[in-house]
Amino acid sequence: MGHDVIVVTGASSGFGRLSAEALALAGHTVYASMRDTQGRNASQVEGVDYFAKDNGVDLRTVEMDVQSQSSVDAAIEKVFNANGRIDAVVHNAGHMVFGPAEALRRNSWPNSTTSTW
Repeated sequence: MGHDVIVVTGASSGFGRLSAEALALAGHTVYASMRDTQGRNASQVEGVDYFAKDNGVDLRTVEMDVQSQSSVDAAIEKVFNANGRIDAVVHNAGHMVFGPAEALRRNSWPNSTTSTW
């Protein structure tokens, strides 16, 4: 089996990060997407870079906020332009809604249960 180009959303930590690392170790080109790569997740980007170098794998980061269509479009365009294809997307990114469910207005639910894809 050849290598695939895979995008993993929500890969700054947890299952997303572990999935990205495991897929890279399996020989795939993996893009670990996360928000705010220049700010609060800069240390996560550094950790991904160290993991890739230490393990000799093709694991990269890409800025993506799945709640922003323009951010998703830019990230997907960047990955596609670099590789000519995207073979799989692991949509792991989550969205939190704080407060009791009964306090949410009906029109706020679609934003908490869907993504831009």
